[in-house]
Amino acid sequence: RAPGVVACRRVVMADPYLPPGERAAVEKELEECEQLTGEARVGDSETDRQQLLVCLERGLHLKRRLYAEHSPQVVNACRLLCEACNNTAARMLQSEGFKSALALLKRAEEVADKSAADRAVTWNNLAVYYRRTGKLRTAAKFLERALAIEEHFDNADAAQTHLNLCATLSQLQRHSDAIRHAQSALIRIYEVLSPMMLNGELSDAGEVDDLCREQVSVLCIAYHNLAVEHEYLKEFDAALCGYCSGLRWANRFLDPGHQLLGILKKASETVKAKLPQNSAALLRASGLESGFPSRAGASQQSSVGSSGMAPLMTPRGEDGDLRTEPLGSMDEGDSEEDEPGN
Repeated sequence: RAPGVVACRRVVMADPYLPPGERAAVEKELEECEQLTGEARVGDSETDRQQLLVCLERGLHLKRRLYAEHSPQVVNACRLLCEACNNTAARMLQSEGFKSALALLKRAEEVADKSAADRAVTWNNLAVYYRRTGKLRTAAKFLERALAIEEHFDNADAAQTHLNLCATLSQLQRHSDAIRHAQSALIRIYEVLSPMMLNGELSDAGEVDDLCREQVSVLCIAYHNLAVEHEYLKEFDAALCGYCSGLRWANRFLDPGHQLLGILKKASETVKAKLPQNSAALLRASGLESGFPSRAGASQQSSVGSSGMAPLMTPRGEDGDLRTEPLGSMDEGDSEEDEPGN
């Protein structure tokens, strides 16, 4: 080894020591516990769900006696218990069993310390609890914590958390912040839908499966939430386009009797009544409601060539660092005669 170089040793967590006879007894008890866990998992009654929680708690306790805390066996046991606590809590929230739901979610939070994904799910459900009990600011904080994790996942979870935050912030009358989360949800769900479209999973040519329909539903909800926030801000042109954009996707990919179709249609008609007859938004809405343009009718040539891209891009700086000084004067030199319409 070179002088001054310190060797790094890999620390291996040893399993807890148990006398051979005691270890064999614990292993047998764990085997019996896992058999009972499997039986409880098959059932769907309230008794089965409670029995499953008891078995998973017992299984985690036994595995902690046999294995190191960060061993695959203990980590997996924590994940299974966290999942069961979240699932049972979600059912309890639907039936307004708030006290029991909170206790389960707190337990889920305790065993979620080894998995970022489990923490995100648990914090989302805690946000549901606090929102249902009227504690909106606490709900928003839990959603922000979940979102900080989910933003790095390559799935649709972040889109739904953005939408939950949008709805929560709207209830807090923070409509500008709510719009930002609705827009972020749109971006994230398009990132999920784009590969589906490229792979042919989302097209008129083939049957659209339930997963694709679910993601389209999330997209339609994102357009709906965005439009609602524009309505709150009296931006009726933007609101109408949001509703009609969602309606276009819903008409194409959701079942004719889907609830979102009725909601979006009714909302768009309500906003139309608030706009003057010569509004450009009404013309835009008519185009959106007529569906997606056909491929044959689409323009074949981009209006932005390589030479026309520079004005569209935000200047970043030539040396790789962001600019700290403005390219031109902020106000000096500008005059009223330079303003649009003069």
